[in-house]
Amino acid sequence: MRALANAAAAVLLASSAASMLQELNLRGSHLLFRDKRHQLHVFDLAAQTRSSLLNFCQYVQWVPGSDVVVAQSRSNLCVWYSVKNPDRVTMISIKGDVEGIERSPGRTEVMVDEGLTTTSYALDEALIDFGSALDDLDLQRALATLEPLELTPETEAQWAQLAGVALEQEALAVAERCYAALGDVAKARYLHKVRRARTARRPALTYESV
Repeated sequence: MRALANAAAAVLLASSAASMLQELNLRGSHLLFRDKRHQLHVFDLAAQTRSSLLNFCQYVQWVPGSDVVVAQSRSNLCVWYSVKNPDRVTMISIKGDVEGIERSPGRTEVMVDEGLTTTSYALDEALIDFGSALDDLDLQRALATLEPLELTPETEAQWAQLAGVALEQEALAVAERCYAALGDVAKARYLHKVRRARTARRPALTYESV
């Protein structure tokens, strides 16, 4: 993956747009970079695709130990809890410049220098934990993380992401729950029928197996 990242970096730097390259995420799957106009982009190394995140970016960093992106665009703090969904961004109005990110057990804060004081902005730890669970393919933990959360644009993206991974892993019970949460009744019902058919053929099949 590191060789692939280096190759991607070479291609980006060879273009007239790229100038300031940012580090890879923890899993080495996505690369952040800013161009000469301070526009922020993310490069998916596996798909070899580039997505634009911000038209102007003065600060950007991965949240340590996660795939969450934190950036500043003028007076807005921008957070992507799922880098695979670049259009789903949480924006918070701030009065200063981002200094960095601090993580402690159960809490992640973005530190903002507001002149005379430094203000901390807490991130949604549940959404950060969701990403970690998904990376570990611990679908039950990812599901448990989303269950108590309200449906927002951010959590909707997480439900959709979990549904896709669940289908890839043939965890049909998890996928069914995801589509139910998303309001996709047709897909939820179809998966329920498939699960019942499988259970009828294999009576010993457990909930975790599907």
